[in-house]
Amino acid sequence: MFDNDSDKSIFGRVGTELGGVSAGFFGLTGDQKNATGTAGSDTGDRDTDKLILGFDLSGDYNEKIYWYFQGLWNRWDGFLDENREYDWFGGFAGVDYIHNDFWAFSLLYNFADANDFDGTGTVYEGIDINTITAGVSYYFMRNMKVVLEGNLDLIEKDNDTDFVGHESKESYVLLGFDAAF
Repeated sequence: MFDNDSDKSIFGRVGTELGGVSAGFFGLTGDQKNATGTAGSDTGDRDTDKLILGFDLSGDYNEKIYWYFQGLWNRWDGFLDENREYDWFGGFAGVDYIHNDFWAFSLLYNFADANDFDGTGTVYEGIDINTITAGVSYYFMRNMKVVLEGNLDLIEKDNDTDFVGHESKESYVLLGFDAAF
């Protein structure tokens, strides 16, 4: 629903490394069809402009601890109401600790605020996220690992009847096996 036409978008990133820290600014611009119908889940017939601007930072400490951060700001012109701009922000921050060739540990914080989509009665209210995720991976081989991950949802469940937004808590524990060939 976020790329619902054949028009192409333009993306670019300019980055540099300063003292072991990678930093960059990025942007995307393009058109997308508007949203319409029940809960905004249908594709409309109007082209609307979208603009995404952001920045990112990453680095490491002693090639054992890797950290990263990214933030992005979105503006969708006329996406639901043709006379209104819809702005929202999202980002994440995390750290990975590589203990040795077998063990890796991760901590991730995700945040997004639907902002102008709040109260629209559309699925776009569900852009909101506020979670902390911790994980541990054990690598049997370079391409085979077992993963234990826990996610804590920090947003309260909606207590309304519109069936959009944050309708349930999304905390979980995951145990999985991953293999790539």
